[in-house]
Amino acid sequence: KLPKIMAVAQALQDDEDDAFYNDVASSGYDIDGSLLEMRWRSASRACSDADDLAQSSESYEEDERAGFLNRTAGEEGERLKFQTEEDRSAGDTHVTGLGGTLSSVTLGIIKGMVGPAILYLPHGFASAGYLVAIPVLMLSTMMFLWSSRCLLESWKMESDRANGKLYKHHMRIALSYPELTNRAFGPLGEKLVEIGISLMQSGVCLTYLIFVPQNLCSSALLLLNWDISTNWTLALMVAMQIPMSWIRDIRRLTVTNLLANVLILYGLLTCLGFAINEMGNDAKSSAPFLKELTLRMKSLPAFNSSGWFLFLGTSVLLFEGSITLLVPLQEAVHTPVDRDKFPDLYFKVILGIVAFYSFFGIICWMAFGNDVRTVMTTSLPPGTLATTVQLAYSLAVVFTFPLQNFPSLEIVCATVERMLSSGHDKVRSDDSNINNIQRNVISTLVVISLSIIAVLTMNDLDKVVSLMGSLLGCPLAFVVPPLIQNKLEKGQVSKWKRCVNVLVALLGICAMVISSITTVLKWE
Repeated sequence: KLPKIMAVAQALQDDEDDAFYNDVASSGYDIDGSLLEMRWRSASRACSDADDLAQSSESYEEDERAGFLNRTAGEEGERLKFQTEEDRSAGDTHVTGLGGTLSSVTLGIIKGMVGPAILYLPHGFASAGYLVAIPVLMLSTMMFLWSSRCLLESWKMESDRANGKLYKHHMRIALSYPELTNRAFGPLGEKLVEIGISLMQSGVCLTYLIFVPQNLCSSALLLLNWDISTNWTLALMVAMQIPMSWIRDIRRLTVTNLLANVLILYGLLTCLGFAINEMGNDAKSSAPFLKELTLRMKSLPAFNSSGWFLFLGTSVLLFEGSITLLVPLQEAVHTPVDRDKFPDLYFKVILGIVAFYSFFGIICWMAFGNDVRTVMTTSLPPGTLATTVQLAYSLAVVFTFPLQNFPSLEIVCATVERMLSSGHDKVRSDDSNINNIQRNVISTLVVISLSIIAVLTMNDLDKVVSLMGSLLGCPLAFVVPPLIQNKLEKGQVSKWKRCVNVLVALLGICAMVISSITTVLKWE
């Protein structure tokens, strides 16, 4: 028998609630799950806390805090329901068309992982040598998949615990990576994960601000014979990104995001075509193609003592924000049967992507040799087709930048709100203390700050990639998820699994420390 505290929440629900939760979860695809966490945390916590408090309260009327939580849950539910009805009435296919099915989730996995980072892989292989690069990539993949399994199992246990008594009332509490960290290690752990996600997203945006100017300069030199400084092309990109960062409704970026995916696919396939054609041309003049392929493989260096450490961070950055997108993708699956199938599907898709990454990196390394540049598109042979690839990838990154930068902007704005609010007033996402002009100022300052760092590191993209992957990617992908499972499922996880979780976390810490220190020490 539920107390009166759940009556309001129950009344808010109707037959469309499952689709509603599913649609909101789907909207988290493009921003690595952080937007989903931002929208739902206050409502989720209010409902969860109210339910827990109700179980220990004999009287609803005698408990003012329970009443407050109940009102908060009701207001959040009404607000989010109203927003979703507006989304549906607007006919936005990004909100209503992606949700629920495993095929849509598969596209979300691919979208969340495949990006410009794959272009850094051929240079990474050349910097490390195949005796280091291949084992490290395999180990990183195994550790990532293990951590993903830990996070999904923790999600399932906490989701069942939070929603077990609410399923019959058609009400679901959506969880996220930071929320799971909160349940395991408290607000401090959650805040550290939020900061890590914000810095990780900002780091990815920083690599974009280096990637695009280098590509545009190379294109201008090949196409127009103009030798332009990267500072000018960087200024051009910043001038485009500042107004795009002012967009608060990411649904407006749906079309540009889809176009970016098409351009990235075109760029990858064309780069592979260039690499195969490069080896084929040499084979016509000297040996059959397979023999040429074998000769090139034998000529690859096994170990590079001067740059092997850079690949540790590069191999982690390949996964970009996949670990933060994992829980929102699981939440987005509509039916319980498909939810049970999601973990196996996720692992198969990740393995397929990593296999393609390995094939792409090795083929391009063999084709363009050890002198392949950090941004592989700048190593393509001169010509119109190569220029179109550089321009296509540059345009794709320009379109992707606002989505990648959105989570960090939301976290920065939320932090500023807390600083501006009084110590006793609770800041809520729908009662923002920051108006549009103030948010635009913050967004502008963030983009300008990243551009200043980009100027200082323009010629060190490989080190930036390595440092971002090791310093930020390793803790988020390898360290925190296993420790979350050990904490939340204490007493339910077998002893050997707890030991493996600790081992994976320790390996992640070692990789973070070794790669970060060596990268900084070798920075010229």
